[in-house]
Amino acid sequence: MDNTMSDPVLSKLLAAKSDLAEQEAKLTALLDSIKAKRASLKAVLEIFDGKKTAVAGQNGAIAAAQRAAAAVVSTPATPTKAAAQKKAAGQSVKKTQTRKTASKSYSKRQGWRRYLRDEYRQLPMPAVVLSILQSQPKKVFAIAEMVDLIVDEPSPELARKWARKRVTNILAEGARNNQWYRGDDSGCYRYAK
Repeated sequence: MDNTMSDPVLSKLLAAKSDLAEQEAKLTALLDSIKAKRASLKAVLEIFDGKKTAVAGQNGAIAAAQRAAAAVVSTPATPTKAAAQKKAAGQSVKKTQTRKTASKSYSKRQGWRRYLRDEYRQLPMPAVVLSILQSQPKKVFAIAEMVDLIVDEPSPELARKWARKRVTNILAEGARNNQWYRGDDSGCYRYAK
């Protein structure tokens, strides 16, 4: 009788563990985004404080500061009142929200892509994940197995960590959008039911 009661409890615990892992991955990505925005804002403030000299002249510095300030102000979360006003004015909210900054933290974060296998290096990560899942539609892939297929073996731990975070986010989002399905175990996915 104890085994029959523990199976539903165990499955609920595994589901809760999976949900918490997804939440952790999302919060880590959000924290990285906030850090990048802070670094961009710091660069803009240094320009206005006169600590940095503009190579392109005063107009170039002002334009660069305006671009950096626009990147800092935009948020990828929910549209704000300002975003709604921009949309009403005919400007694209999506362009503002997806603008990337040229801060140090962003370049460090993207450095892991150089450790991808050659056939995946030029593809966007969602396309890589989809192609692997479609190659064997009935097979259940664990996240670690997926990372092993994407990242070359001689790679630093930090590169594998970034790849794992990215793959975890992509797999979770695809499962929510019914592009593929969760396996029976936590952290496992397959293309076909």
